[in-house]
Amino acid sequence: MALRQHLLAGILAIPSSATIAQYNQQGMMHLSIGTAIGAHATELEGRYQVFGFTVTETNSDGAATVTFPIQLGYALGDRFTLGLLVEPGSYVPDTASTDQRNGIVNLAIEPRFYIINADRIAWHASMQLGGAALHITDKDPEVDARYSGGAFGLGTGLAFGLGGVIGLGFDLRFMSTRMDLKAMEINGASVTDFYQATLRTGGVVAQFSLAFRFGGG
Repeated sequence: MALRQHLLAGILAIPSSATIAQYNQQGMMHLSIGTAIGAHATELEGRYQVFGFTVTETNSDGAATVTFPIQLGYALGDRFTLGLLVEPGSYVPDTASTDQRNGIVNLAIEPRFYIINADRIAWHASMQLGGAALHITDKDPEVDARYSGGAFGLGTGLAFGLGGVIGLGFDLRFMSTRMDLKAMEINGASVTDFYQATLRTGGVVAQFSLAFRFGGG
């Protein structure tokens, strides 16, 4: 009789313990370091001051980005984390010259909701709310331009746990930015007294990451 009771208790405990094992748990810290490649549509609106009048010129183009996202998050619950995204990298317009060197960085708060939160696999949806800064330099002519402004993103991704600490992440994000020209020099002379510009971008970013998780449960 005692043996039967022990077996019954063990069987009943199996589904209970399986539900406790989750990729994300309240109090857990997440850290990921990755590489991302993006394709973006861009629109540059330039505004010239000519004899007291404003002349607007709009050019559409495309651009590619190669970035290195670093993400840090804290689990406020088993299905919700709040984190920070820091994403430096390179920005290459389709019409860029071989001498052009462009650096971009995104900085955003990143809430993340876990739709599936199993032991070794998780599927999540995320949002990125923050800003972006772009630095463009060229040699012929010598151009030094700096843009900054707001950034917004929506994403989804899969995480695969390789153990209790290390995992792999695959993410797909839509990112949009609206950056105003803050400073621009051509051949050492500032042009912002008579020229202003706004750069708008929108595109898709594919990301692969090495992920780490600590604590929780």
